[in-house]
Amino acid sequence: MALSFQTLYTDAQNLTEDTDTTTTLPFLKRAINQGAKKFGAILNREWRRSEKTFSTVADQQYYQTPEDCIRVKSLTLTIGGVSYPVELIDDEEVWRELNKTTVTSDIPEYFFIRGNDEFGIYPIPATSTANAGTLKFERKMRDMSAADYTTGTITVTNDSATVTGSGTTFTAQMVGRSLKVDDPNGDGMWYKIAAYTSATSITLENTYSGSTAGSLSFAIGELPDIPEEFHEALVDYALYRYYTLRRDLYQAREAKKMYDEALMECKASYSSVVTSQYMRGNRKNSPYGLGRYKHEFRDFQAS
Repeated sequence: MALSFQTLYTDAQNLTEDTDTTTTLPFLKRAINQGAKKFGAILNREWRRSEKTFSTVADQQYYQTPEDCIRVKSLTLTIGGVSYPVELIDDEEVWRELNKTTVTSDIPEYFFIRGNDEFGIYPIPATSTANAGTLKFERKMRDMSAADYTTGTITVTNDSATVTGSGTTFTAQMVGRSLKVDDPNGDGMWYKIAAYTSATSITLENTYSGSTAGSLSFAIGELPDIPEEFHEALVDYALYRYYTLRRDLYQAREAKKMYDEALMECKASYSSVVTSQYMRGNRKNSPYGLGRYKHEFRDFQAS
């Protein structure tokens, strides 16, 4: 079951029976994000695959990678209706040798990742083309910070991605979070928010599969960017960190054991051996050599 960030940190604090909101709650929130990143480190790179289009500019060779890019998977340029897969050059010396002479063309051949935030195209684009490039990449796992938003009611329509609010104050910052119709008349599924229109209208990434209904209670929250069957394990990690800080080694050990079990199950199901900065597919010849885990809350009180 998918759990929002607020549900996770509330469950963690309830299990500690520590009601402090000045020190303990922020600590538990940080620990939940840390636990999520440990899962993120072992996930198959395809899990967080994203893509972004960009426009080429005449005589401009280098372009910025998206701000949430960790690793580039592939680059394709579409010119005149023809898509050209662009080959990676991963050797800087080869790239420098290739660029000793300035060559421009609208037919791309190679690209090179320079530093952590930009890539170059060879030959240099000869003309500007809107939305010509498609960069596929692995996105970063962002820290969760937002509490659930539940003000007002909504109307949803079967097979429509539009959500209409009443008494709501939707914001642009909600794009990327997820919405669940938290109502007996809803389908109980989380839907990622794709676009913000106004304080009373947002658009989902996928169409709503439940029945058409109005005046529904709902929740908009941040979900961990890991498989949902492991969401509850993040509570275990927060408890492990909490009890370690308080030198309660028994409780810390029990919480860590359950977290590690979930982590290993996730690794067995979703891991990948790809670790380089570039996620390579089937490489063509280049002249440059170029069990599902069900986790349940435990009672951590020592007997």
